[in-house]
This record gives sequence, structure tokens and C-alpha cells, in this order.
Amino acid sequence: MNALLELRERLIRFYTDYDIYIRPLFRFALAVITFITLNDRIGYMSQVNNLLVIIILSVICAILPINGIVFLGTILIVVNSFGLNVGVGAFAVVLYLLMLLLYFRFVPKDALVIILTPVAGALHVPMTVPVVMGLMRGPVSAISLIFSVLSWSFVNGLPDTVEAVVNRKGASMIDIVQAIPGAMLNAKTILMLVTFVVVFLIVTCIRELVSSHTWEISILVSAIIYLGLMIAGASILNVKINLPITVMETVLSAAVALVFEFFCYNADYSHTEFLQFEDDNNYYYVKVTPKRRPRYDLEVEEEQDEEEVEADGDEKRFVTRENNAFEKKFDGINLQSKLEESLKSLNTNQNGRENRQLHTSENETGKDARTSGVAEETIRLDRISPEMEKEAKAGDETLGETRVIRK
Repeated sequence: MNALLELRERLIRFYTDYDIYIRPLFRFALAVITFITLNDRIGYMSQVNNLLVIIILSVICAILPINGIVFLGTILIVVNSFGLNVGVGAFAVVLYLLMLLLYFRFVPKDALVIILTPVAGALHVPMTVPVVMGLMRGPVSAISLIFSVLSWSFVNGLPDTVEAVVNRKGASMIDIVQAIPGAMLNAKTILMLVTFVVVFLIVTCIRELVSSHTWEISILVSAIIYLGLMIAGASILNVKINLPITVMETVLSAAVALVFEFFCYNADYSHTEFLQFEDDNNYYYVKVTPKRRPRYDLEVEEEQDEEEVEADGDEKRFVTRENNAFEKKFDGINLQSKLEESLKSLNTNQNGRENRQLHTSENETGKDARTSGVAEETIRLDRISPEMEKEAKAGDETLGETRVIRK
């Protein structure tokens, strides 16, 4: 089981990384399958019933949203209907115009239902469509389910019933148009409509009412109901069905639905937790169900973390290696403590150097003061004439200015 979970995670990661390329390829492949299926069933118009036209239309669908397949597929059905008969083509225009208007008005996101219903019928897994729709969509999506069944019934009814009426001698346009509703709404189509809608609604109700193992219970119950309705409806409406093939189709459809559940839901109910908290106005009861995740080996994860990977873009990668001979010299040495001691000694030396410089500057200042004081005393003790005294005063003033400037 863990290997399957790992595969699931890889596929999801791959799709996330390359979805810009996967989605157009998916639309292209789906368009090719749809158009080939339609032309194989009702290829009455030779101009569109060739591989080149199918490839061109599929390339256009790869560029457009997925509803482009619905629109171009509808045009292909209408064109082939005109290839059979003008009356059949006119009926197809009215029918599909009404269906497209209702479809784009109410359920424009259900394109896959209309596209995959004939594909699921061709692959003998018809029950998958209503089950998956019930798990993913709401009750309104029953409209798209009805449209898909009616559309496929119309496509199947053209070669089975309407073509014989068109080729019959003396058949009028009224006879041809009247044969189309009978070909569409036959007993088999009514049985499929009732079965699909009932299964779809039951799955929707179970999904909303049941809290644990919702998807598994829905798939199991829907398989039982589908098989029971097919058997009971066949006996009531006098529809011939092959019981062993119907049972095998039901089992295969349930298996496909379980695979879908594994990739799209995959809840781990064994680790469900119930939380309760409150505020000033309300009490809250919360149920938490985690998703299943693969359990990786811790030793493998540590080895992967230590592996060398080249740096790409802004990503940083690390590698573990042995120390070289130069690095081994520092083994066992606490570099942080050594660095702290070096900083302390550096601060001590710096403080001592500053103290010495300060002491030297103080000594020099004292010497200058003593020298200037002696000079002043010597000048003041000399006896001079009044003229010399004036000159001395002028000199002292000039010397004072000079000292101020020097200071």
C-alpha cells in the first residue's frame, strides 16, 4: 500500500510540474477518441470522415477549453446527420441547439460527462459515469447526465433505425422525422436514463449524509443498485440484456471508480480526530480526517539530504565530505573561545596604548606651561623705558593673538 501511495505522490508531483503540457495533450487525445468514435458510428459525410480533418479539429480542441470538444463534437454530429438526410440534419440542429443552450446555462462545467459517456459505454464501464458524477458534482448535474444519454442514444439510433427508414422506398420526410424520437427514446434508452439518474442521486445523498468512508460506501451501494435496476428494468420493459456481461461491467465499473477514489480522495479514516472548542456564542465540533501519505524511511531521507546535487537557479544544495589535511589541524580546537580571548587581549593592548598616549600628552602640556611661565617672569623683571614698554605691550598683544591662534 505504501508503494501505491508513493506512486500516487510521484504522479501528482509530475502532473503539477508539467500540467501546462499535459492538459493540451489530454484534450487532444480526448478529442481524437471522441471524433473517431462519432465518425465510426455515423460517418455519413465523407468530407469530415477522414483522419486529416480529425487531427485538425483535435489540434483546435487542444488549444481551446474542454467545452470546445463538446461544441465541435456537436457540429460533427449535425454535419453527419445532414449527410444522411436533410430532415435528420434539421432535427439534429433543433435538438442540439436546445441541449447546448440548457447545458451552457445550467451545467457548463460538466463537459467531461457528455464526452465520456459514449466512451465509457464503448469500454463497457457505463456505471462509472453516474458514480463519479455523484461523487464530484451536485444534483443539478443530472441535467448533463440526461443530455449525454440522449445524445448517445441519438447517435446510436441513426444507423440502427433511422437509416433503414431513409433507405426505404417511398419514405416521406414526415416518416423520417417521426422515426427519430422512436429511435432515441426506446426501451433501452429509458432504462439507461432511469438507472443513471437514480444511481447519481443516491451517490450524491450518501456523500452528503455519511461522514466516514463516504466514497467507498457510495461505490458499493451504487454497484448493487445499478445491477438491481438493470435486471428489474429489463424484465419490466422487455429489454434483452446479457446478465453475465452486465455483472462483469458492474464489477469493472466499480473497480474503475475505486481507482478514481484512490487518486482523487484517499482519506485516512483510521486517524480521524474530533475537536471541540467554543466562543462566547457557539460550541464547535470539528471532525478532522487526514489524507493518506506515504511513509518514507528516515535513514533514506537522511542519505538523500546528504547527497550532492548541482545548484540550479535559486536552489541551494549541500554536500558532506571529509576534512582535508589543513582542516584537520583545527580539529578539537574551540575556535569561538580562541576568538574571544584574542578580542580581549586586543582590547587590553588598545586601552594600554591609549593610556600611554594620554600620559605623554599631559607631560608635554605641563612642560609648555612651565616654559611660558618663566618667559613671562623674565620679561616682567626687566626695567625698560616707556617707549620700549609700549613696544613690549604691542608685542605681547601680538604674541597673545598668536597663542590664541595656536591654541
